Amino acid sequence: MDSSLIQNLFSFMTNNIFYIIYGFALVEIYLIISVFLMMRKHENVLADISENLLKGFADAPDKDSDQSLNERIESALDFITTKISNNPALKSEFGKNASKITQRPLYNRHYKIEIYASVMSALVQVFTLLGILGTILAIAQTAFQNGGKVDVSSLSNAFVLAMDTTILGIVFSIIFMVIESTFQPKIERVINESAHFKQIISNVNML
Repeated sequence: MDSSLIQNLFSFMTNNIFYIIYGFALVEIYLIISVFLMMRKHENVLADISENLLKGFADAPDKDSDQSLNERIESALDFITTKISNNPALKSEFGKNASKITQRPLYNRHYKIEIYASVMSALVQVFTLLGILGTILAIAQTAFQNGGKVDVSSLSNAFVLAMDTTILGIVFSIIFMVIESTFQPKIERVINESAHFKQIISNVNML
């Protein structure tokens, strides 16, 4: 490979390393907001669907305003599971309600949440690597600019750039790591609720 091409690539990345880090940060923020909104919509829809499955059952659990969405969903799904376990003949009754439900958008959103959450988690690790990359680029660019010789002045500038990119990468990594740690239990809960719901629908033979 042409050394000038490598030098130009290093030069471009070195001159734009901060924009690259900020760009990844914007992508991470977009993913966080997207996952939050999708989870909120997903739980609302899942709560409504779970309640629709209970129509016609007089002993269904009451809708309590003090319950969270998660509690309402779990209460409805546990009720259905218990009913079917105790009386398999009730599958047809739940099946009538399930036949009115369109599951595809729900499952598509579920998988989309998983994908976005996976990418969001991966990007958290990227920021530290970008900080290290900034260090390497700064030293490499200094060597290229001086024909392989490193003087004190250029090395000092490279050190400042390396420190700035490393600190920025670590700061972003810490911030997004904290955010991800608060999101992860909620994401797992939504995924588990969706899996539980899918299992119940499968059990009444409506997929």
